[in-house]
Amino acid sequence: MKPESKTLSLKVRILIGILSIPSVLLAAFLINAGINGDWDSVGAFEVIYAAVGFFAAYIALTGKRFF
Repeated sequence: MKPESKTLSLKVRILIGILSIPSVLLAAFLINAGINGDWDSVGAFEVIYAAVGFFAAYIALTGKRFF
């Protein structure tokens, strides 16, 4: 029996990183909306989606397994 690796493979990390790009862009738009004072137009789902994108980018950069 082979011991399980604690990090993700490079291919999986690249795929997660590419898929997290829209969420990180949404986070940039949310920060821009906050700077302009338009917090009324920001929904809770958008904030959660942006937070998940940052978490995915963190996983892609570090390669750590959380599950």
